[in-house]
Amino acid sequence: MKAVFITSTHEPDDPRIFYKESRTLVEAGWDVTILAMSNKKCDQQFGVKLAIVPKPKNRYARVISARRLKKIALDLDADVYVICDAEIVSVGRWLARNGKKFFYDALEPYPDFIAEKDWVLKPFKPLVKKLVANEELRGARASSGIIVAMRENAERLKTAKKPTLTLHNFPRIQDAEQELPVKEDSIVYSGIIMPVRFGAEMLMLGEHTKKGGALEGWKMEILGSVHGEEYLKKCMGIAEQYKENIFFPGKFVPYKEAMERMKRAKFGLSLIQPTKKYDQCISGKIFDYMAKGTIPIATWLSAYDGIVSEADGPVFISPGSEKKIANIIAELVRDENALKQRAQRCIESVRNKFNWEKEAKDLVKFLEHPDNL
Repeated sequence: MKAVFITSTHEPDDPRIFYKESRTLVEAGWDVTILAMSNKKCDQQFGVKLAIVPKPKNRYARVISARRLKKIALDLDADVYVICDAEIVSVGRWLARNGKKFFYDALEPYPDFIAEKDWVLKPFKPLVKKLVANEELRGARASSGIIVAMRENAERLKTAKKPTLTLHNFPRIQDAEQELPVKEDSIVYSGIIMPVRFGAEMLMLGEHTKKGGALEGWKMEILGSVHGEEYLKKCMGIAEQYKENIFFPGKFVPYKEAMERMKRAKFGLSLIQPTKKYDQCISGKIFDYMAKGTIPIATWLSAYDGIVSEADGPVFISPGSEKKIANIIAELVRDENALKQRAQRCIESVRNKFNWEKEAKDLVKFLEHPDNL
């Protein structure tokens, strides 16, 4: 069987599309290609092939350029296509009209995400959300099946009346440690750095790492690209004040490097303002932290209810408590044995419950025969 994953916004080495979904199919004997819009150099690994189209910087030009993906996709002549972005579901519909089978991988709540973008003027946000939702639903209805990363997406798209497979964005089991690694007095964050994720506030924790602070001598590693030039300048200015205790490259850090840095840290942060858009999103990063025995400190979101709890290892805080992080950590490290037990519990939870292999056991069967799952 041959599969092609098509994306216009995710990088070719996206952790979910590349490291998880594509590798799962290759390991099952499939021929897999990722067709992506990107200006980034990526190496082919694990038997996953890459077909790269230059990505325009302008979002409108990017959507228009999606037409180029159609011919390339058809020329690749796959048995199965997986569309990974709502903005290119029209490519999937076109493939279906040409006798090809495609699936829609709904990674995120796209209607809410796009409507809340800064470039969408406030009076037009409801209209934009409705237009995106309608376009997404049209694509879902034309598909052979839907893959979702969270139950909210399944609920939103249920009117498409298509077979649906839920694949939470859990780490691969091989990324989970066998034993608790040697830890440093450090805190890590991996992901997009933006106001809604308390980027500046995380950097300001550097104040507590100074002499006499609640986290005196601790190190912080804030990994990821920054949303917006002005916010980047603001974050760089804050980091400069605490540069001796903060590692802040201000740009994307490769997945493997990020995982190695997580491995050394005692705590991993996943803070967020629970707006309507984000309250429904399960943060995959907390499970990456757990795989390394790094204790997540995460804002509680309704999306976690019934999936993960403090019994599995993470520390959840109520929205609005983000400024108390330094004191929360200082309190936790007072009991070293309890801290190690919690870290061990994180690893065991990933190995036993929150791993990609357990989630993706039905992926191959679903792509071959979605109606029979």
